[in-house]
Amino acid sequence: MGRVFFMIGFALFVLGIVLVIVAPIGKRKNKRCSAQTQGVLTHISDRYGSNGARPTMKYYSYTVDGVEYQFKSTAINPHASKVGDQCPIWYDPKKPSVALEHRYTSNKLFNILLLVGILMLLSPILLAVLYAAFNR
Repeated sequence: MGRVFFMIGFALFVLGIVLVIVAPIGKRKNKRCSAQTQGVLTHISDRYGSNGARPTMKYYSYTVDGVEYQFKSTAINPHASKVGDQCPIWYDPKKPSVALEHRYTSNKLFNILLLVGILMLLSPILLAVLYAAFNR
């Protein structure tokens, strides 16, 4: 039973670390990408990972001030589902090579992810208390 609590606690702790790192990065990128242009979905690639997962990678191109840029993403874009579809692209006006296919108007999502990450970091303490309570 202790091993199960340990494994669950460890998994939650690792996921918490990931969320605590990823949420602020996403929040900053979302804030920086404030300018919009039209882009095109140029390529879709399904790749199998070492664990058998099949993430769909979408490649976009867009132009800012006469310079063409490209980026790739695994995010779902409701505006572009097949090659050739045009869609809005959000980019950083100071560094146009940094772009997003979707921009959130609020930072609530990133704040929630950060809070969940912090709670996951604290969850091993709760699991240790529960384990101690059940093994009296």
